[in-house]
Amino acid sequence: MAPKTVLITGCSVGGIGSALVEAFPKQGLQVFATARDVAKMSHLKGLENTSIIQLDPTSQTSVDTALETVKAETGGQLSYLVNNAGQSVIMPTLDFKIDAVKAMYEINVFGLLRVTQAFAPLVIAASGTVVNIASISTDCHTPWMGIYAGSKAAMTQISDTLRMEMAPFSVKVVTVHTGAVKSNALADGPSFKLPPTSRYLSIEKEIAARARGEDGVPRMDTSVYADRVVGDVLAGANRTIWRGSVASLVSIFNGWMPSLADWVSLKGTGLDVMKKQTRLLH
Repeated sequence: MAPKTVLITGCSVGGIGSALVEAFPKQGLQVFATARDVAKMSHLKGLENTSIIQLDPTSQTSVDTALETVKAETGGQLSYLVNNAGQSVIMPTLDFKIDAVKAMYEINVFGLLRVTQAFAPLVIAASGTVVNIASISTDCHTPWMGIYAGSKAAMTQISDTLRMEMAPFSVKVVTVHTGAVKSNALADGPSFKLPPTSRYLSIEKEIAARARGEDGVPRMDTSVYADRVVGDVLAGANRTIWRGSVASLVSIFNGWMPSLADWVSLKGTGLDVMKKQTRLLH
């Protein structure tokens, strides 16, 4: 029998996608690792059972080219499609430029849809599984992540609905609510700067720390996260799974103690300090 196959988007060095690329071959799968910039996957060259392919989820031409490559190598089937590519930016909602919002939705939402629609025939032919990497930010209302959380909430709703729509074709759809994981998702954090007109300049230091990933939350190693996600997926998961540091706690808090969840989310964001300052002024 030919080995099962998996295509993963967003496999640049230091991220979740890269860790997933290393985890799947250990279970005997043939992996297609993709990213916008192939040079950022040079660390994966030579990895057993792994092919490197350029794929930009924001470009239909790029997606179609990657599709033809995979189709030719697999005979028209794909066992697993993992939509991991995405962008995360820390910024107050009032300060987010609309063009930047559109760019985030283009990769986080429309990119996922573009890739899924293109590769769906291959996944259906294999009675396979679509895996969408979501975020617990959609469940815990973390300040400065509203736009990112909104994009992930949109993709989560799409993913959950897709699961029902793909069921007649014997295709599973898994939505992974991802908690804190060691990755390069906040790579732009060191250059963080609020616009001079921001209402949050008094707490810029606290927001900048968040942009660097300094939120006090312990982060799960990407390799541990990847091994657990791969284990879930290969075991036949279908629906929502929670992986990464504090992910399980967030699911409990959000369902049973929403007020406590908000209080925990506020700690260390600067908004708790700003709230006290505002009280003193009034």
